[in-house]
Amino acid sequence: MRKNFLMLIIIAILIQTVEVYSEPLIVDHNAVELYDDIPQQWIDSVKKMWVTVPGESHSKGYRIGLRLLDSIDNRFRVSIKESGTPEGPTNQYLRFSSATWGDVEHPTGWIYGYGEEDWYTSDTAINRTKASITYCNKNGLVLNAMGFGWCWDMTWQNGVGGGEDPVYRCRWAGSSVGGPDGNKRWGLDAEDSVLTGNRVCMDTYLRATQEYINHCKANGYPTKVFFTTGPVDGTSGELAYQRYLKHEHIRNYVKNSTDGILFDYADILSWSDSGEEYTISWTDLGGTYHSFQHIHPDNMLDLDGSYTEDGDHIGQRGALRLAKAMWYMLARIAGWDGILGVEEDGKFEAKDFLLRQNYPNPFHITTTISYRLPTRGYVRLTIYDFLGREIKALVDGMRESSEQKVEWDGKNTQGEQVASGIYFYQLKTSSGFISTKKMLLIR
Repeated sequence: MRKNFLMLIIIAILIQTVEVYSEPLIVDHNAVELYDDIPQQWIDSVKKMWVTVPGESHSKGYRIGLRLLDSIDNRFRVSIKESGTPEGPTNQYLRFSSATWGDVEHPTGWIYGYGEEDWYTSDTAINRTKASITYCNKNGLVLNAMGFGWCWDMTWQNGVGGGEDPVYRCRWAGSSVGGPDGNKRWGLDAEDSVLTGNRVCMDTYLRATQEYINHCKANGYPTKVFFTTGPVDGTSGELAYQRYLKHEHIRNYVKNSTDGILFDYADILSWSDSGEEYTISWTDLGGTYHSFQHIHPDNMLDLDGSYTEDGDHIGQRGALRLAKAMWYMLARIAGWDGILGVEEDGKFEAKDFLLRQNYPNPFHITTTISYRLPTRGYVRLTIYDFLGREIKALVDGMRESSEQKVEWDGKNTQGEQVASGIYFYQLKTSSGFISTKKMLLIR
């Protein structure tokens, strides 16, 4: 026993701090609150961009929201084309549209409107989208960012059915127009083809989008292709739950990438402007209860509290949230580090973030973790075990700039005592800063 104790002490002495300043860019509901702090120089950089989010009806919400934001705050000027040739370079406003050069049925010509059949369900779709990116960048229309605007592709046309997934205890749904097996319901990965009879799955979308990212890198194009989640309105029960699982699959892929970008449409619309998350529930086919995100009722309303369908199937409040998050993402793509603060004498300044070593370490009952924030922003402080499994989130939300302290009592999210051993605690901020340290718990 004494020998094991000494070994743990030796390991604790060898603890090293890891500081990382780059990670996948996850643009979720926190970005909505942060958009207003984008420094002017990065707003101006976004005004030099051309961005396209091709898609069907729900993708119109991006454009409706950007127009609304422009009308409310003219710092965020935008010009939106719904047909014809996209505008050429300017520094006066963000150029935004759903335009692509061609689609799966047309090798050339400006197209406004993409579906799953144009983005990912076939090799022809993938090759045409690559060709579109190439055409734009070689013909004076430098494309700065591009992502797929999901519609109800994860849920509609083919309702839940087929075999029951033995892991998630649900059935799959959705449309796969243009797929090799036709328009059928689809799941997460290749193994689900046994349940759905469809080789198209969420991994098909992920692979296609990653191919576009790799295509841009290989050719030196400035285009940042980003991943997206989709609608969280219009369904409930098993249908909504299997859609939630598909969103989680996208999130996990990007989180495990080195430099992916995710515009989390679903998460953005599941939160209200007052900071309330809305969820619904379903009990799976094995009897387990699940609570998961659904569009917040506020985001189904227009600015005046009424609702008029304008083509995107959400309210103006929801569309406006999408626009605010979009400006935040584009500013980050332009080069902003996301650090919030003030401009003094025309220069933006901020002190370093800092995560201190916990004390005491090793510890027996409780330990205190301290960190410093130079500016107000989103913070997540999380405990992980030696295998990298999340144990508990100690902090998850907006915090003011200051030196802050938080205690960990050696319990997990369920309030259960965890075993002796080495644990990691990691600080992540909305600026992209990550700091990870180790600690030793001895019972």
